[in-house]
Amino acid sequence: MINHEQKNETETQPLMPINIEWQAPEFEKYEKGKVWFVTAAIIALAVFTAALIMENFIFAFLIILAVFIIFIYALKEPRIVNFKIDSHGITIDKKLYTYQEIISFWIFYDPPHLKELTIKSKKFIAPLIKIPLADQDPVEIRQTLLKFIKEEKEEESLADIFARYLRF
Repeated sequence: MINHEQKNETETQPLMPINIEWQAPEFEKYEKGKVWFVTAAIIALAVFTAALIMENFIFAFLIILAVFIIFIYALKEPRIVNFKIDSHGITIDKKLYTYQEIISFWIFYDPPHLKELTIKSKKFIAPLIKIPLADQDPVEIRQTLLKFIKEEKEEESLADIFARYLRF
């Protein structure tokens, strides 16, 4: 005879709500001294001069524009961004990426240099979204995300490796 009043132990326990929240700078800011700026200016001047010698004025203009953008970005202070993982998806500040919008994820973890969650979205523009993990436990984040989306190995882009090498 079955006693219907007895419940399975897992049935009596409420499901733990998923809610992982943290804040982190939008990008890692490396200190750039005078040597960094002087070296960048010398390289830019050499490329600009080569463009002028070859009479490629459009390329020369693009070099000036690129140097201007690089120097402004190098001086920019990162803003603090709020991140949240819950049962609805991943929220970056106030923008929710539902799990239906996300194809896969990968965690790059090589402390202290690299602690980053990358999500691949279905969006055509900016399909890869990089999220700094700050002091979050990558194992906990991985286990949580595996409940909703698949993990797919990503390779770090050459641009990311190059930028980190240049401390940009």
